[in-house]
Amino acid sequence: ATDTGVAYRDNGRGSFESADGEQLVVGWREYIGFENFTAVVTNPLVRQPFLRAFVWTIGFAGSTVLISFAIGLFLAKVIDKQNLRGKKFYRSMLVIPYAIPGFLSLLVFRGLLNDDYGLINKLLPFDPPWLFDPWWARLSVILVSVWLTTPYFLLVCMGALQSIPAELVEAARVDGAGRWQVFRKVTLPLLLVVVTPLLIASFAYNFNNFNNVYVLTGGGPSTDDQAVAGATDILISYTYKLAFDSGK
Repeated sequence: ATDTGVAYRDNGRGSFESADGEQLVVGWREYIGFENFTAVVTNPLVRQPFLRAFVWTIGFAGSTVLISFAIGLFLAKVIDKQNLRGKKFYRSMLVIPYAIPGFLSLLVFRGLLNDDYGLINKLLPFDPPWLFDPWWARLSVILVSVWLTTPYFLLVCMGALQSIPAELVEAARVDGAGRWQVFRKVTLPLLLVVVTPLLIASFAYNFNNFNNVYVLTGGGPSTDDQAVAGATDILISYTYKLAFDSGK
């Protein structure tokens, strides 16, 4: 070593060792500074997959939250009807996806969406390449994420609808407002007061939803211009691949 003057020699077992038996630590330290950050802007090999993963991450998180919220709100409005028979049964059935561990659900869906023996393709009149085409893979990630997230927004919307004073709805109807006007002018604004913070929190959660991407598609399928970042990789899975997976 140049700093201490100690000589290290190959011990024949995969490491370098000094005369007194001290082994040299593998690797070295080098000052990087902001090089990794500037590479995102200056290096096209880093910039292109990063921007693609960043745009897809926002699209994935935003579409998952908005679609799940819309479906959850619609189902909550349907179940909230006073004269609906079997309300408890429907409510229990719709919450089942939320009760099943997400990791297990993702593994099941990976089998259901398999091109060769998946049940979904056997039921459809055509065979979409769910996990092997970039756009179909992105669609499959969104659909599975919506299936897992909708029960959460169903429960949230059911609770929020119960908190809206019935007098306001009745007053709007007395004034001549139709169902759509009541929903758009009264129900939805009051609902968003309660639900908006949860929408933001859900977006932040899905922005870093590593499991839904990595377990279902592994970040794939691979793209032609990049060996590490796949078509469905979000930022967190792309970072994981750079840090741990690509060095194997």
